[in-house]
Amino acid sequence: MSNKIEEYVWPPTEEQIKDIASSALNSSNVSEVKVLVYWNNPTIMIFDPICFVPTYDNWEYIEKKYTCNGRSVEVIIGKID
Repeated sequence: MSNKIEEYVWPPTEEQIKDIASSALNSSNVSEVKVLVYWNNPTIMIFDPICFVPTYDNWEYIEKKYTCNGRSVEVIIGKID
C-alpha cells in the first residue's frame, strides 16, 4: 500500500482492496482474518473488530471476502472514521 495520500481516492480499486487483504493475511497467522480500515488512513489495520456499526445513515463502506490457500480474509473499508 502506497503512503501517498493523493492515491486514496474513494472508492478504492479492486487492486487496492486486494492489497489490503494480502497485507492482512501476511500480518496474521489465523485461518480466518477480519480487518477494518478507514480509507483516510488505510495503513492502520484493526484486526478482529468487535463491533462494526455505521455511525450515520450515509456512511459509505465496502466489504469484500477473499480466500487463498485454505485461509480467508474479510476486508471492511470505511470511507471515513
